[in-house]
Amino acid sequence: MRPSSKFHLVCTPEVKSAVMSTMGTYHNKVSETCERYFERFRRRSHVTPKSFLSFINGYKSLYNEKHNYINTLAERMNVGLAKLMEASESVAKLSKELVVKEKELAIASVKADKVVAEVTVSKQAATIIKNEVQIVKDRAQKIVEEIGKEKAIAEKKLEAAKPALNEAKAALNFQKDKINEETVELLHPYFDMEDYTMEHAKKVCGSVAGLLVWTKAMATFYGINKEVLPLKANLAVQESRLRLAMNELNTVEARLAEKQAEYDLVKAKSDAATKEKEDLLADAEMCRNKMQTASALIDGLSGEKNRWIEQSKELVGDVLQLTGFLSYCGPFNQSFRDMLIKEIWEAELKKNKIPFTENLNLITALVDPPTISEWYLQGLPGDDLSVENGIIVTKATRYPLLIDPQTQGKAWIKKKEQANSLQVWIPVSFS
Repeated sequence: MRPSSKFHLVCTPEVKSAVMSTMGTYHNKVSETCERYFERFRRRSHVTPKSFLSFINGYKSLYNEKHNYINTLAERMNVGLAKLMEASESVAKLSKELVVKEKELAIASVKADKVVAEVTVSKQAATIIKNEVQIVKDRAQKIVEEIGKEKAIAEKKLEAAKPALNEAKAALNFQKDKINEETVELLHPYFDMEDYTMEHAKKVCGSVAGLLVWTKAMATFYGINKEVLPLKANLAVQESRLRLAMNELNTVEARLAEKQAEYDLVKAKSDAATKEKEDLLADAEMCRNKMQTASALIDGLSGEKNRWIEQSKELVGDVLQLTGFLSYCGPFNQSFRDMLIKEIWEAELKKNKIPFTENLNLITALVDPPTISEWYLQGLPGDDLSVENGIIVTKATRYPLLIDPQTQGKAWIKKKEQANSLQVWIPVSFS
């Protein structure tokens, strides 16, 4: 009995013929292994033509499933590659633009450097004038402080002289500024006389008393005014200096404002040139990143495509191993399973030049990790043999018979199928 030659396999006709022939060899090798198993462990197991038909049907079903899965991934990858090729074309355009941008960047860099140099010169000039303004300000402030002090002193002394001046004015309406030092000196001998007093003058004559008051007041005023006049003269000089300093300050502040305006203009040009340079740098960097990312993805997917192509070629042999495991390995322990798969069957694959994956992991090839984790939660033991048994229970085309003295398999199945309303039938024996 031979499998249908019309079934499509991704391989050469020679490999397809070898696969069909090897299926029979697998079946025969299992039959021989059953005898060896009995001789060693005294456990009887059989294979029948129905087992072989189940093996063939299982191969077709699993091959189609795996092949369709690979094709789906390949189609998705092809779509991704098509998109990436479009992106690659866009990147090619961007790379041309990048050449232009890099030239513009070089020009912008020179322009920015030139403007920055102008800014530096302008800033230095503004700083010099700013320092000059500060010097003039400090000088003017010093003059203001000096004037304030001298003015305060003069005003204080003038304030002290006011009573004498008022007394003199009350006595006689005489111009105070016309009295001089010689006149005051001529008066001093009279001031020293014992009878040159107000009481004595009133006794002599009222007019004489007024003249006495006037002479003493004017002498007192002259003494004070003698100190005040230089202060007033110096105050006038200082105020003149202040006017000159303020004029100078206004001039340098005007120059500073002019230089500041020049600096602000050049600084604005510098900022614009720097921003243009930074924008061009960012565009160029973004373009490079896009090119690198697209190239990496294209290389990665191209490598994945090659891997899937190779996997498609190896699929004919891998599915033989997987289907052989599901169809025949249930009755055997771990050592006999390994012997069948890794020694006997692999030797046949190599002998008939059927492509297959070296060191194929049966568990990961037939079930995903989340499903295994769920089985653990449902009570399946965590060893590889138990997981393999779980795969056979759920993936084999025929219903298995479980020899389960520890009832671990029974507990797992009841928990696993609880949501599906599993019906448990316990046979009753009559003695």
